[in-house]
Amino acid sequence: MPSTFVTLPAHRKVTSVAVADRPAFSQLLTRWRQKRKLSQLQLALACEISQKHIAYLELGRTRPSRAMVLTLGAVLHLPLHERNGLLGAAGFAAIYPTRALDDPSMKAVDEAVSLMLHHHEPNPALICDRDWNILRRNNAMKRLMRRLIRGREAEVRTLGRDKAMNVYHSMFHPAGLRPCIANWQEAAAPIIARLRREEAITGRESLGRLVRELLNYPGVSSMMREPDPGVTVPPVVVLEYATLDRTFKVRLFTLCSTFGTPQDVTTDELRIEHSFPADDESAEVLRQLAEESP
Repeated sequence: MPSTFVTLPAHRKVTSVAVADRPAFSQLLTRWRQKRKLSQLQLALACEISQKHIAYLELGRTRPSRAMVLTLGAVLHLPLHERNGLLGAAGFAAIYPTRALDDPSMKAVDEAVSLMLHHHEPNPALICDRDWNILRRNNAMKRLMRRLIRGREAEVRTLGRDKAMNVYHSMFHPAGLRPCIANWQEAAAPIIARLRREEAITGRESLGRLVRELLNYPGVSSMMREPDPGVTVPPVVVLEYATLDRTFKVRLFTLCSTFGTPQDVTTDELRIEHSFPADDESAEVLRQLAEESP
């Protein structure tokens, strides 16, 4: 890979410095600016500073102030975890804490997400972290999963708890929920595309690893192709869940909720996935499932 260089205007003669030779902050700033597809001038205007100042920051010739780092993080729309990383690279302490949901200071957040899970009954819902590991599920989700894997419990256990409790590993691994998704072949490509978009927006390397792991599962990579432009694309991806004998079927789509003004890394990264029935028949199936279960 050729090195990327940042140069100043012609009237300002400055020796270019390869990205790899710059301080950590300079490398991060350049990477995020390019990821956001901004020129140095565009970033400078958004931060209300000169282009020369951005160039010197990227060259490592100017050390940013704490306020400047926070401004850059906000303008670049970085997740709070990445803003902490930018602060650390510039020599400052992180300001956004990471707390467990059961931390006393997170009581209001904990109660809010618990209420959302409870009030979504009899429809399934779950809470995930930034890598789509399941933190909590409502009773409707537990009932649905038990019904789908009935008779396959031993096979599902071979997946291991870590992968079984990850939304996408479970959905793509042959020992997970994949055999229970009747339209998996049609749904797989849009789901991978969603993860790739999220990786591009957040810059999380862990999401990139997740995508690569999913693509290594049997029969996955060959399906990751561009959609046919002549095909009518539905407004949302509907997953058609069914038991192997097809005696139980339910069609669901999801809506993802996040916190609007998070000031904590955990809160910033929480994802609440609400599943909704895609038709009246599916709504009735979920109601009956709730009535049948103890």
